[in-house]
Amino acid sequence: MATSPGHSRRSVATSNRFWGSFAGRWLGSSKNIVGSLLAGGAIAGQLFFGLGPLWPLVVAASYGVGALLAPRDKVDLRLGLSAGASAEDLQAQLTVFRRAMKGEGSRLTDDANALLGKILDALDEIVARWNELSSAPDQQHVVVQMITDYLPTSIQAFLNLPRTFALTSRVEGKKTAHDELIEQLTILEKESDRIRTAVLSRAVDALSDQSRFLRDKFSRSDLQL
Repeated sequence: MATSPGHSRRSVATSNRFWGSFAGRWLGSSKNIVGSLLAGGAIAGQLFFGLGPLWPLVVAASYGVGALLAPRDKVDLRLGLSAGASAEDLQAQLTVFRRAMKGEGSRLTDDANALLGKILDALDEIVARWNELSSAPDQQHVVVQMITDYLPTSIQAFLNLPRTFALTSRVEGKKTAHDELIEQLTILEKESDRIRTAVLSRAVDALSDQSRFLRDKFSRSDLQL
């Protein structure tokens, strides 16, 4: 039985949604893997040599030491969606992104988080009215790129730098990484708000057309009793 492309995309998005969640990212992280290996070694030590009555504490401590000493994984906030992503796929990416930022957002400054929140709110509204943007394929393409590439790339590039370096260091007298991030987020916020306003304006125009239709239909003299 053949699998439709749409079903395949939904399956990939659902799978990636888990691995993009906090639990999924922790399970696949270097810290969990190293901690698990050390804990497994402690369990093997108990089985073959005996570690005494406190062996569960040794196992837990081994896991904790491994998780503490292992290097932090690089942040990857993208699901790997294609240019032809559906509204459902885009919403899945936004959901994963929001969940990831619940943990990573503390590493951003307040001004960056404020801009990010405005961008995500605007993109949520746009995706919720995705069919209304079908007559503007260029704008649809920009939104897809913002959700699948531009926004996650900007955020993860910043998060993968040491925080102190990102906030204070200027390479060759240029802007800090934080300054660059704020500039990029400001551009994305303005563009997402522009497209959101355009989409909502179409909805207002449609409502206005309906008002004119109703006025014309029910204000005719032949309807008077």
